[in-house]
Amino acid sequence: MRIGRIILYAVLIFLAGFVTGALLAPIFGRTFMRPPAPHEMSQQMLAHLQSVLHLTDQQLTQIKPIVEKTGADMETIHHQTMQRVLARLAEAHAQISAFLTPEQKIAFQKMEKEHGERLRHVHPILLPPPEPPSPAPDQK
Repeated sequence: MRIGRIILYAVLIFLAGFVTGALLAPIFGRTFMRPPAPHEMSQQMLAHLQSVLHLTDQQLTQIKPIVEKTGADMETIHHQTMQRVLARLAEAHAQISAFLTPEQKIAFQKMEKEHGERLRHVHPILLPPPEPPSPAPDQK
């Protein structure tokens, strides 16, 4: 009887953890598991360079615009790549739609719309990229 209770409690604790994780993962996953924003990436890169290379203030001033521009460029490249992927998916969906019945086409369009909304909610990268930072006056 005592062992049965221990097993029951262990199973209940496991299930409570599973349910909690299933409910909280989508919320916290978007917050903590997202790719860093360009300025965050730039700050991380600069901090890493500073800690490993022990940069002087002058070197840091010279390197910072390069790292910031690289971060902004990477964001633009990522956005362009996502747009190409979405365009290719749209092309495939159009080809698939040609083989569907009218009822299937309606269901397929609904499915595409829901998927698109979910993608835009989960992946803000699908929004237009921010404007790149303007170069400092002494960097022109």
